[in-house]
Amino acid sequence: MPTRARAAATDAREDIISPAAMSALSPGVVSAMGTVGAAVLKMHKQALDKKPDWFWHLFAVCEAKAARIAEQATHSPQACGDATFIEVYAKTLPVLVTKALETRTSKH
Repeated sequence: MPTRARAAATDAREDIISPAAMSALSPGVVSAMGTVGAAVLKMHKQALDKKPDWFWHLFAVCEAKAARIAEQATHSPQACGDATFIEVYAKTLPVLVTKALETRTSKH
C-alpha cells in the first residue's frame, strides 16, 4: 500500500471511512473489502432486517475500525502491503461486528 494511501486511511479517524481514505486504496483492496462486507452482512442478516438503520451505523463503525487496524498492520516489517491489509481486514471485520452485536443486544 503506498505511503499516501496509508496516511489517508490513518487520518480517517471518524466512525466511517472517509471518501479520501477510500479513494487512496487500490481497487483490489476496495473489492476485497466489499466482498468481506457482503459476507458479514450475510452472517448477520437477522440483525440487519430487525433494525436496519442501527445495524448500518454499527457496521460502518466496525468497518472503519477494521480498516484502521488493517492499515496499522501494513507498517510491520514483514507486511506485504495490500495483501496484509486484506488479510487483517478479513479477519478483523467479522469479529468486530459479532462482538458489537453481542454487546449491543445484551443491553437491550
